[in-house]
Amino acid sequence: MFKKDKNKMEESNQFNSSSNQSENNDMLLFFVGIILLAAGLFMLSKRTMVHSSWYVWRIGGFDLSSGTVVIPLLIGIIWYFINPKSIFPKIIITLGLLFIVLSIIMSVRINFVMTSLFDYILILGMSAAGVGLLLKTMFKRKK
Repeated sequence: MFKKDKNKMEESNQFNSSSNQSENNDMLLFFVGIILLAAGLFMLSKRTMVHSSWYVWRIGGFDLSSGTVVIPLLIGIIWYFINPKSIFPKIIITLGLLFIVLSIIMSVRINFVMTSLFDYILILGMSAAGVGLLLKTMFKRKK
């Protein structure tokens, strides 16, 4: 009777140790994935140049400079002080602020600096391997 209980205890200890090793292995893979992804994105960010310039909106045949996006905001503010209870000036002010933020974002230019093929493959490979390891550990089916 005691031998059976002892065998069951040994089997459960082996199962617990193997599941514990699996969890440790998953944590190791997760952190290696984070490190690989971070290194790849860091190398990619070192190879890019960000420029900002005066932006021109092209609407039909007209060219509008980025300073003209302030006009809806000014119209909305004036209209709000004339009639503060109306909903339309609040909408125009919100759209004016949205246009200003969008024009700032649209004026940014991102260029990839010339680099060697080895560096390019290394950057993409490290990033892809990191994403793969992260996805593998995050979406692993539990037994």
